[in-house]
Amino acid sequence: MANLGESGIAPRVTLRDVARVAAVHVSTVSLALRDSPLLRASTRLRVQGIARELGYTRDSNLDALVAYRDQLRRMRNPTVIGYITNWDAPIEQVPHHRGYLAGAVAKAREIGFRIEHFSLCRDGISPQRLNQILVARGIRAIILSSFYRRIQRLELDWSRFSAVRIESQPEWPSLPTVSVNHLQVIKEIVGRVYALGYRRPGFMLGEDWSSLVDHEWEMGFSWAQRVLPEQCRIPPFFFLNMPCGSRRRYRFREWFERYRPDVLLAPHWAVEERRADFDLKVPRDVAVADPFLEVRHPSYAGMVCNLAAVGANAVTTVAGLFLANQRGIPDIPVRCYVHSFWSEGASCPERLSLRRETGD
Repeated sequence: MANLGESGIAPRVTLRDVARVAAVHVSTVSLALRDSPLLRASTRLRVQGIARELGYTRDSNLDALVAYRDQLRRMRNPTVIGYITNWDAPIEQVPHHRGYLAGAVAKAREIGFRIEHFSLCRDGISPQRLNQILVARGIRAIILSSFYRRIQRLELDWSRFSAVRIESQPEWPSLPTVSVNHLQVIKEIVGRVYALGYRRPGFMLGEDWSSLVDHEWEMGFSWAQRVLPEQCRIPPFFFLNMPCGSRRRYRFREWFERYRPDVLLAPHWAVEERRADFDLKVPRDVAVADPFLEVRHPSYAGMVCNLAAVGANAVTTVAGLFLANQRGIPDIPVRCYVHSFWSEGASCPERLSLRRETGD
């Protein structure tokens, strides 16, 4: 127990106090308390244990000063964060994912880091080669950005890296994750169209999309449908990623004519590609609300995803892990959800029947 001074307050335990008891240099104590990999694990644990026994606590004012000094240094020579994808197309052409990257680049620049993009697909490098490149370049912070399911595991030497994942792929390793709140998107869009008077929402999405987000879209839609009469609960339509043709026309038209949705919750471009197949007019024949908008649309209503905020939060998270020297696969990974917001549009007006009911 620390001795009380004349003021009756125990003097603050300093790094020098810990260093004296541990018989090490004060810089070693500093590295140990920051969990630095520059020290052997046994040394870190021993020094940390002595610090706890002595009652050492961090000085928040000093921490703020050190953080400010480190940020100034990074501004002059930014630390690189590896941004890893595996898309066939240039990332700037991939819907949604270009938004993640833009948000990550802006946030990294703001806090003294720099994003460097590595594509496992376009650059033709294996995970083993990527690991070698990252280590050789001294890159110790990485973001995995929403992979295709075809890479279920990404084998790197994770003990070397502070790492964060955008969305849920690859499935392994299970890393701290930042993603759009897909459940919120679907539950809110169903609630919005219901408030506008629509009672038969039909949900359309790509056949392989839901598996990339742990089926959260389907779960959200099923949950939101509980407010509807059972006869109004329409099963989702999973469209094929294929060129326009008779097979595609037949599948959508069959589903639409069988269930007769009064509003489509669907990517607006997917509706545009199919509605001309049988002269379907929006919003005369069916309203459309897009759950996957990147930005506000001049004509289409829907949910606007805060993609830049997802990318920015991924950078903030991985930077925090990097500065705290936290590397490897965590025992308890955390997940950060970013909400989307509703945007009105002519494609989904209030129904006339609702206006009559309310007297507007």
